[in-house]
Amino acid sequence: MKHLCIITALALLAGCSSTINTTRSGFLPDYRLLTPSDKYPDTNLYLSDELKNGALKNVSTIYLPHFEVWIKAKEQKFLYIRPQKVAKLSTYMRDQLQAKLSTNFNVVLTQPAKRDDSVLTITGAFTEVNFSETSMGVRDFIPVKLVYNAGKTAYLAATEQTEALTKVSLESAFYIGENSKPALMMSAHKEVELVLQQNGGENLKAVKGILDNWIDNFVNAINKAKN
Repeated sequence: MKHLCIITALALLAGCSSTINTTRSGFLPDYRLLTPSDKYPDTNLYLSDELKNGALKNVSTIYLPHFEVWIKAKEQKFLYIRPQKVAKLSTYMRDQLQAKLSTNFNVVLTQPAKRDDSVLTITGAFTEVNFSETSMGVRDFIPVKLVYNAGKTAYLAATEQTEALTKVSLESAFYIGENSKPALMMSAHKEVELVLQQNGGENLKAVKGILDNWIDNFVNAINKAKN
C-alpha cells in the first residue's frame, strides 16, 4: 500500500487549528469531491479510484508547471506582501520540488509531447498568503501574563519587530497521463505565529519556512511510494 503514503503526506500539509480554513479559489475543478481529513486539521482531500488502485507505481516522469497565484490583490497595512513576491514563491516551490523529486523521477518543466500513464502532472496554486496581528486570548488576562505581554511588546517595539500570524493556503491537483479528471485534489492551510521585522523584509522568508516543511513531507511520501 505504498501509494497510500502520499495521502498521509498531503494530509501533513495541514495547519495547527481545529477548524477547516481551506480555500475555494476556483483553481480546482470540483470542490464538492473534497472531504475533510479525519486525522489532520485544515486539509481537504479527494482521491480517485485510479490512485487507490496504485496508479502511482507506473509513474516515471513528473511534469511540474509553475504553481499559479490565485490571490485577490487587496492592499493591507499590516505586513503586506505584494503579488509579485508571491510569484517568486511559485518559482521557489517548483525549484525545490524539482531538485528533491529528481532522485527517483525524471522531472520536467515543459509539457511532454506524449503523456501516457507513466507521466504525472502536479499542478498547484497559492490561494492565500496573509499576515495578521496576533490577538490576546482568554488566558492572557491574568496579572503575570499581562506583565509579560507588556514587557514583550516594549521589547518588540524597541527592536522594530512585531508578532504576526502567518497564514498560507495551497490547492493542488494530480493528473495521470492525458486524463482531464484529477486523480487527486487537495486544499491545505497552515497558520504559524512568528516574530517578524516591522518593515516586512522577512515576510518572504517566513512563508518559505512553511513551504519547506510542506515540500519535505510531500517529497518523502512520493519517493516512498515509488520505491
